[in-house]
Formats: sequence, structure tokens, C-alpha cells
Amino acid sequence: MVRWLIFIDMRLIDTISNVVTEAKNVYETACDRGVPEKELDRLEKNYYESLKLLRIYENLGKKPKEDSLN
Repeated sequence: MVRWLIFIDMRLIDTISNVVTEAKNVYETACDRGVPEKELDRLEKNYYESLKLLRIYENLGKKPKEDSLN
């Protein structure tokens, strides 16, 4: 069971990474081709949202850092 969870976890993070890479490439290509500003804004938003998803997923299960004063 644990092996399947690790496998699914790795596949999911790989898929999210691919989405981030694709969103970045699409955005950069659109910038180079002079796409209208409204479309660029949409593509940029998609790219940043995919990065946010990756960060959220990578931070799942991590413990918050304890305050150094404690």
C-alpha cells in the first residue's frame, strides 16, 4: 500500500511539474510573438497559479518551523 502511495505521489508531482513547464513555455512563446496584452495576462496568471499549486503540494506534510525563541 505504501509503495502505491509513493508511486502516486511521485506521478502527481511529476505531472504538476510538467504543467508548470508547459505554462511557462506557452507564456514565453506568447511574449515573443506579440500576443495581445489580455491574453498575456491570462497566460501569466495560469503560469503563476501552476507554480502556486506546485508549492502547495510540495509543502504538504511538512511541519511548520518552530519559533527559535521556544
